[in-house]
Amino acid sequence: MRRVLAVAAALAAIVGLGALVVGTSSGPPAAGRFDVIFDNARGLVAGQVVKIAGARAGTIERVVLTPGFRARIEASVQARFMPFHQDATCTIRPEALVAENYLECDPGTAASPPLRPAGGYPPTVPVTHTTEPVSLLDLFNIFNLPTRERLSVLLDELGIATAARGQDINQVLLRANPTLSLARQAIAILRRQRSQLATLIGATNTITADAAAHTAAVRGFLDRAAALAAGLAAHRTPLAQSEARLPGLLSAADPALGQLDGVLVDGTPVLAQLHAAAPELRRASAALVPFAAAATPALSKLARALRRAVPAIRASVPLLDSVLGYARRSRPSTELAAALYPNLQRHGFVESFLSVMYYVGASLARFDSTSHILPLLLVAPNNGACGRYATSPVPGCSAHYGAAPAYRPQRPPALAPLLEYLVK
Repeated sequence: MRRVLAVAAALAAIVGLGALVVGTSSGPPAAGRFDVIFDNARGLVAGQVVKIAGARAGTIERVVLTPGFRARIEASVQARFMPFHQDATCTIRPEALVAENYLECDPGTAASPPLRPAGGYPPTVPVTHTTEPVSLLDLFNIFNLPTRERLSVLLDELGIATAARGQDINQVLLRANPTLSLARQAIAILRRQRSQLATLIGATNTITADAAAHTAAVRGFLDRAAALAAGLAAHRTPLAQSEARLPGLLSAADPALGQLDGVLVDGTPVLAQLHAAAPELRRASAALVPFAAAATPALSKLARALRRAVPAIRASVPLLDSVLGYARRSRPSTELAAALYPNLQRHGFVESFLSVMYYVGASLARFDSTSHILPLLLVAPNNGACGRYATSPVPGCSAHYGAAPAYRPQRPPALAPLLEYLVK
């Protein structure tokens, strides 16, 4: 029962918020005129309400009699409900069991052609698209005579009413045919849902028994429902305006809902792929834990290596600056060389140069039965004495280039600690 009360309170809050929001909008739009033909006006008079989809949409302007003794209802609705289409329908409905009637209309579907003015009248819903209710007064009038006379009156009135009106009866049957078809469909649906209806009736009995055990709570709920109904009745006009503006709101929201539907349709394959990849992702996350545990020692050593490498990196900054300066200065010649070397390679420069060297050497060399000998004459100091061929040492001449020690490359001192650590 508490859940029922909470739902009722939520509905009341939503309806009140809708009424406040609608109450801040601008005034009603312009009206559109249309007529409806009924066999009987059933108490409709000027000033009564015209509703569309249960919401107040306009008023009845006038009720007149047609030349064929039918009732023409002249009404007006807000212009945004126009035009009425050829499949539009109207009916007369009572506000309550003992209240006045109102006109309920359906403007029809957009696929149907719109109704056009004809004969000096505005767009008119024909009598074939209208229906009338059976009021309690009609039922009470049947039983206003004693039982014996009642059957006679019924038979007499039936005979009088149908005398020479076969065509009218045919029209009634033709007009009642859609209703009978719908009634047959409704009966077929109820027949197919007999088990559900039986379950519903059983559940209703259970709910009734539970409510009987909580009479005080039910009474409180009914009191709150009565207060809610009174509040809604006090805001009847804003609520009706809110309901009347609801189709416009839905029309404005339709593009956004269409885009949202497209996003959901496009996102379905992505979600399906994520769902398919979920087991692999789960296994990968499970394998990540031992991997992180195994990587912890290496990361600790890497930290020590980085601490030792920082001084070496800082010491190498001047060398890197020098290399960067050289690279910048040598860029033009490097670009020329980059263009020259592929060009020489494409034209066979290396092979041709080696061939020239070979043929020059072959043309200048002396040869015997074993090989070629390339004669060279070296010009040296001491008037060339040291450049001549000799089989014994010549005073003042030596085969050494100099007394300087041989060159040995030295490692940068800043990189030594890092290299020693990496070797370990």
